Amino acid sequence: FADLLPPVNPTAEQTTAFNAANSAGYNEAILSVMREMTERRAPGTGLRERMAVLLHTFVTANYDGFGNRAYRLYGYWDVMRRNALGSFETLIREVGTTQAMLVYLNGSDNRVGRANENYARELLELFTLGINGPDGAPNYTQADVSDLARALTGWTAPGTQTTAFFTPARFDSGSKTIFGQTGAFTYVTAHDVLFSARRTQAAHHVARHLYAAFVAAAPNEQVVAEIAGVLLANGFSLAHAVRAILKSQHFFSAGALGVRIKDPLTLMLGLLTELGWSNPEQQYRSAYNRARDVGFELFRPPDVSGWPEGREWLDTGSVPLRGVGTDQTVAARSEGRAFAATFPSAGDPYAFVADVAERLVAVPLGAAALAQAVSILLGGIPDYEWDPTVASAEGRIRSLVQHLARLPEYHLS
Repeated sequence: FADLLPPVNPTAEQTTAFNAANSAGYNEAILSVMREMTERRAPGTGLRERMAVLLHTFVTANYDGFGNRAYRLYGYWDVMRRNALGSFETLIREVGTTQAMLVYLNGSDNRVGRANENYARELLELFTLGINGPDGAPNYTQADVSDLARALTGWTAPGTQTTAFFTPARFDSGSKTIFGQTGAFTYVTAHDVLFSARRTQAAHHVARHLYAAFVAAAPNEQVVAEIAGVLLANGFSLAHAVRAILKSQHFFSAGALGVRIKDPLTLMLGLLTELGWSNPEQQYRSAYNRARDVGFELFRPPDVSGWPEGREWLDTGSVPLRGVGTDQTVAARSEGRAFAATFPSAGDPYAFVADVAERLVAVPLGAAALAQAVSILLGGIPDYEWDPTVASAEGRIRSLVQHLARLPEYHLS
């Protein structure tokens, strides 16, 4: 995808050629994310990409909303990726001057005498603070939004260039008051005020998103406060916060296991990763399409607030489609026997089913569910005739995986 990025100062011919490649650029971006989220050769790559997608879900930008220009998408996604396990504060400082965000939330229209408050409002309400703090008090006022917008004036995103530019003549150099502090604030110093005057509130806002992504949609306020404390103590380091979550006793407690409903992208790509297909590249586009059919289209959030969470992913229309998607993912390949070979228990149908279920399903299955799965694997043959290496075992193994992926328990993490 980066290869599609044009020069900083492209010629007219280069710009024309690049714009003609915008559709391909979007497609390549999609495939890049799919590839990186399932990558196993580089430790940490998948986690970084998952974090980038998480950040994308609440620091949102929409490919359609910023003019369908692939280089704008590249600039935005570069900020998400570089800061995915870095400083959230740095990410916020950088993302506001990407062409994608300047166009999507009208920052490019924000100028002295004609302030546009769209980005300033979403910066506070959705990206950094939320409407109310952990104590229930309002995090900002309309006056804060108005003067913050004035401090962010001056930036433009010309479509003929690949980067944004600051134009001094468009900047409001007058005095502003933000969170009770007064000065001739600029883009940089306004962010300084935001991350000093509302540092605690911002940490709690980010901590809630991390908790929802890794544990459950319904927050445990004590644990959220602990995550916020880690962020505050480590310069808003996302890596420190994620490490604290994954190493905590709470993360492994009974009440936190199998309570999070997988979003469609995690559902489809997670299955590819768990099955360990030898060449998942062929299925990336298909996984993206299936996730889109169930409501998650990467780089095209339904609105600036991002995608829903938790039970909102499950309804009478989406549940059957999720099952169709996992069925098709498994049916598209003939690697069932290779998958079975990764289990020492493969020759024992009862132990094999139990081990596959343990790998794929986040919560233990009961005896009746395991018995049903064994019946599907055997397909009517006696258990003593089960042989995972013969040709007829291929379809039986795929049927087993399809069955497990359709269980309600499989949709939990």
